[in-house]
Amino acid sequence: MSVNGAAKDTTDEADIGVLGGVFEDFTHSTARLEAAFATLGDKFEKINRELERKNEDLKKALIEKEEAQSYLRSVLENLTTGVVVGDADENVTMMNGSAESLMGVCLEDAREKHIGLLFKNCRMRDSNDRVDIGHLTNNMGGRFKLGDVTLEIFGYTVNKESRERIGIIIVIRDVTRLDTLEEMAKRAEKLTAMGEMAANIAHEIRNTLGSIELFASLLARDSADEKNRDRASLIIHSVKDMDAKIANLLLFTKRQRPVMKTINIHDVLREILAFSKQIIDQEAIALMVDYDDADPVMDADAEMLKHLFLNLILNAMQAMPDGGELSIQTRISANDGMRRPGGPSHVEVTFGDTGVGIPYQYTRKIFDPFFTTKERGSGLGLSIVHNIVDIHGGSIQV
Repeated sequence: MSVNGAAKDTTDEADIGVLGGVFEDFTHSTARLEAAFATLGDKFEKINRELERKNEDLKKALIEKEEAQSYLRSVLENLTTGVVVGDADENVTMMNGSAESLMGVCLEDAREKHIGLLFKNCRMRDSNDRVDIGHLTNNMGGRFKLGDVTLEIFGYTVNKESRERIGIIIVIRDVTRLDTLEEMAKRAEKLTAMGEMAANIAHEIRNTLGSIELFASLLARDSADEKNRDRASLIIHSVKDMDAKIANLLLFTKRQRPVMKTINIHDVLREILAFSKQIIDQEAIALMVDYDDADPVMDADAEMLKHLFLNLILNAMQAMPDGGELSIQTRISANDGMRRPGGPSHVEVTFGDTGVGIPYQYTRKIFDPFFTTKERGSGLGLSIVHNIVDIHGGSIQV
């Protein structure tokens, strides 16, 4: 019994030793796992911090991008210049408010449609031909007419670094006033040059006509032949007729000095219409007058304006040989944009008729001196009208 008991004690001690070793290994393994977990936790924390920083940077970049986009949109919307953007297929993707206003089309109606549809009603300024959209989408452009408005339109391609086209940009400007001023400046230069030349020629011709008239008078007085006297009288009559035309030419070339007084444009119109009434009635022309409610009181030369209005009335009558309708309309706006009866005003007087009209190609020439489509016209009437308008600081358009 004692031997077996000793053996059993020895076995228990061995098992306890093994178990202790196992626990010791487990303790070391646990310690290593805890250390590894702690290291992994530090790495996760570092990664989380890095992700948070990246997220903050990304949020900041997105905010900056949105602010930049918002700023660009605000800039585009506040530009007075129209901007239209198209994709590689030339379909509209974006257009600002100015482009919508200038072209009379809203973005929703134009989106995804070919950009050429925006310009279908535009015409070449000088020829009245349709606009070639290919001209606009190849980094080219020019000035075009859209109704009464002159537009300056240029197209630009948008390319990648590889030069592959990814879109187009069309820039549109309303240059109606600039175009009018440039035209007036060119016309003024032309009128000045032609006026000086015409004045010199007129004086030379007048001297010759004076000699012709003198000798024709002597011939009419001294000739015993009645036919010769009649021929001499015809020469004198023709010379006087030519002299009257030259006097009219000299009147055109001479810069008149206006006598400015405060007048009512409506009163001037009423006076000239009363003077012309009999002629208008004889020509079977119906007169339609539409005066603005406000009285256009302003500083002007009344006699010059009478001459101006009479020229326009006669010009309209000559365009209606078989009768028709002559319409005269006035519109008034004060200098500050407010209507003030009795105050300084900008006055727009429109003359319209139902006559044969003016061919488009002539509309830019009719104020040039000596230009006329009439068989017996001098070509000075509308040039004189233009000079009177210019003297008063105004503008005239057809």
